[in-house]
Formats: sequence, C-alpha cells, structure tokens
Amino acid sequence: MLVRWSRAVGIIVMAIGCEGYLLFHEGGFRASSLASISSSAGASQRAAAPSFAPAATTPALALASAETPQAMQTGARLFRLNCIQCHGAPGVAAVVPGLTPAPPNLLAAGRRNDPAEVFLKITNGVAGTGMPAFGNILSEQSRRSLAAFLHHSRGISASAFDSLSTAKVDTGQQGP
Repeated sequence: MLVRWSRAVGIIVMAIGCEGYLLFHEGGFRASSLASISSSAGASQRAAAPSFAPAATTPALALASAETPQAMQTGARLFRLNCIQCHGAPGVAAVVPGLTPAPPNLLAAGRRNDPAEVFLKITNGVAGTGMPAFGNILSEQSRRSLAAFLHHSRGISASAFDSLSTAKVDTGQQGP
C-alpha cells in the first residue's frame, strides 16, 4: 500500500516538475497569470514568498516601444556581460555546465520572448532553476533594455550580435 502511494506521489511530482520547466523555459509563462496566482494566494503566502517570486504589483510595461537603437546596444552589452555564460549566444557556447534544467537559448529564432514576461524573469529570477534575480543588481532601465533586446533580436546572427554587443553605447549627449 505504501509503495503504491509513494509511486503515485512520485508521478505527481514529476508531472509538476515538467509543467514548471515548460512554463518557464518554453515560453509558456504569461505575466497575466501572475495576477491570478497572486490574488488567489493569501497574505501569509505572499509574505513567505522567496525573493525570486514574481512581484504581484509589477507596473505595466511599455517595452515594445523601448526598442530604440540605444536600448538595443545597451541590452546586447548587458546580455554579453550577464547572460551569455549560461544562455550562450550566436557563435558563443554557454560555459556554465551542469545546470538543470538547462538554460534556454534566448536568441533562438523561434522564441517568443515577450518583453513584459522577460522583464519579470530578469527582475525576479526563475524558481527551481539556476536563473538568479537581477532586480537588485541591474537598474530598471537596464532590465527594460535587456528585455527589449531579447524581444527584438530573436534569430540574430553571430556577426550582428558581436558588433551590437561590443559597440560603444550612444547616450545621445553631446560632449563638452
């Protein structure tokens, strides 16, 4: 009897784990689902939530309009400095071995990379994975630029990524 119960629990745990992987790594995560999750959770559950849990009060993000040339350069540079080690890039293999689940290729041509969802993942991390939260590390504007870059640059070539991520960021300010 105990063996059957243990087997059933094991199957349920595996199903939840697979669903979680698909939810966060295959583009199935939706920012709109955060509201329903957070509104159904009690105040005590929200208070006990780890720091990488998505914030329930994230402001509406107008990231698609943030896809300016300056934001693309900033996002590409931030990706090169902070993300490439785990996620890789066109022409650059990931160098951090053994992460489970394996980090997705964020610049693959077929990815959705919804800017608001990516912003939340960058800000809060992804529970159950090696993805850390950058909310206290990168400024909000930097996280927005990174999210806009990932949305705009799906399928980018190795040479385009290299030139964009190593270009000097134009701040639009005139020198003295």
